[in-house]
Parts: sequence; C-alpha cells; structure tokens
Amino acid sequence: MPSATAAQSKPRNRAAVPLTAAAPQRPASPGEIGELAHRAMLAELSATPKPGLVDQRDCGSHRDMDPDTFEASAAAIRPLLERVASGALEAPAEAATLEAARRIGLAAEYAMFAATGGVNTHKGQIFVMVGLICGALCRSGALSRLDGSDRTHLDTWRAAVQCLAKGMVERELACLETFDAISNGERLYLAYGLSGVRGEAQNGFPAIFDVGLPTYRMMLRDGYPANDAAVNALLAIMTVAEDTTVVHRGRIEALAFVRRSAAQAIARGGMRTADGRSYLDRMNAAFIDRGLSPGGCADLLAGTIFVHSVTEAYGGR
Repeated sequence: MPSATAAQSKPRNRAAVPLTAAAPQRPASPGEIGELAHRAMLAELSATPKPGLVDQRDCGSHRDMDPDTFEASAAAIRPLLERVASGALEAPAEAATLEAARRIGLAAEYAMFAATGGVNTHKGQIFVMVGLICGALCRSGALSRLDGSDRTHLDTWRAAVQCLAKGMVERELACLETFDAISNGERLYLAYGLSGVRGEAQNGFPAIFDVGLPTYRMMLRDGYPANDAAVNALLAIMTVAEDTTVVHRGRIEALAFVRRSAAQAIARGGMRTADGRSYLDRMNAAFIDRGLSPGGCADLLAGTIFVHSVTEAYGGR
C-alpha cells in the first residue's frame, strides 16, 4: 500500500463513483441498499477538495492513512452493509433492529481495523450507515411504500431513525461519571456537553436531512458535477455539526474555527466561484497547520450522498 507521504505528494485522479441507476419498479433488496451505501462511502472519499481530510489531492491532516487505506476499509465493510439491511428487514421490532445493527457494526469495525492495520478510517461512517441509516430505512418499510413523493419518503425515513435512536444520549452519555468515560466522544460530552453523532441520530440527522441534502441537491439542479455538490454540502454540514473529531484534535475553540471557516467559504461561493475554490485551498492549509480534520462532517456527507442516491434510485422520480 502506498504510504501516506507518497499520496500527499501527488494528486489522485480517480474516476467519479456512479451512485444510481434507472429507478426500478420494485422495492430495493438488501444487496442493493448495501451497494448504494458502499458507493456513497467511495463518493465521499473521492470528493475534492475537502479541507483537512483525505481526498484525491492530499491526505489533509493525516499521516497514517491515504485514499488506498480508505478504499481497502470500504471494501472490507461492504458485506456488513448488506447484512444490516437484511437483518433490519427481518427484525421483529425496532429495539431488535438497533441491537442487531450494533452487533453488525462491531463486526464492521473489526473488518475495518483488519483491512487497515489498526487505522480508524470509517468508525463514524459505520455508525451512520450501519447503525442507523440502513437499518432505519429498511425497518421503516419506506422503500416498499414509495408513492413518488420524496418528502413523504424522507419524513418516514427520518422518523424511523429517531425511533431507533430514541434515548441514546441519555442512556449512553448523560449517565456517565468522569471515571466512566472511555471513548473520545464520552470524554467530550463530560467536558463540553457535546452529544456528537449520537445527538445527531437522536434528532433524526438534521445535518443530513435539513442541511447537507438540500445543498447537495441544489448544486446538482444548478448543473454542477457531483464532486462540487459534495464539497459544498460538506461546507454546509461543517457550519452546524458538533464534530467531536475536531474538538478532540483542537479543543472546543477549534469547532468554532471550523464553523467560521466553512461559513466564509460558503459566503465566497464555495465550488461555485474561483474565489471560493481559492479560499478552500487556504482553508485546507490552515486546517493542516492546526492538525484539524472534520471527520465527523465527512461521515455525515457520506450519509447525505447515500440518502440522495436511494431517493434517486427508488423514490419514484
């Protein structure tokens, strides 16, 4: 596998990942849902430029991973994405769905670490994709009830996410004592009250459904390529997400810095303008200088692309 240093020194020219095919006249199968989730993960990886993150241009603030690391990880996770979709369809109740998803998510983490030699490339995306998005989509039955109304579909899907994640913050974070904290997310909840991706899930992923998805779709409707749509969606997500990866790397003030930087990039047009693209280059350099990597926002971007691809393929459009 090429070293991260080697990947840092030369641009990557990977083909864009096709996300959807012609909409079929039947509900999706678990295999098809798993494939769309896998493609969304690869589309997030290929989106460029992503300040502080691994992309086709450089490795951002990382020295232990490169695009090949992410591709190997995504390939290892791919079979588990189908398993969680299949398990969600067969589970008798929402609680059983969440418990099954957790078990599969843990297996996906083992597969990821085995493929990357212990490097955490996709732990957050496993939570988003495996733990809730795929499971909630399939368990809600939304795919079998599509009537051509994308709004109805998204509302059903989001309600299922909230049902699965109900009480997660209280069960897993609010009851913690200082000596109980093990993960970075737990420590940051105790220090700053940040609920991170658990809070996102419990609220139905507002950063995806209310922020990332509308931005992504608007860019596509305006004729911009999927890459540019993904970058602008990432910037929009950065302005609202409680990214605990950023806080872990740069303390609480780093989160405000990332949000201000993303808002400035959007004000300059992001990928829509030469000024915005130039600012993104400076933003990347500033993030690297500070060692910041908005990995939680990247996970939500992958979720955004997945939601869009499913509704395009199966939403009756």
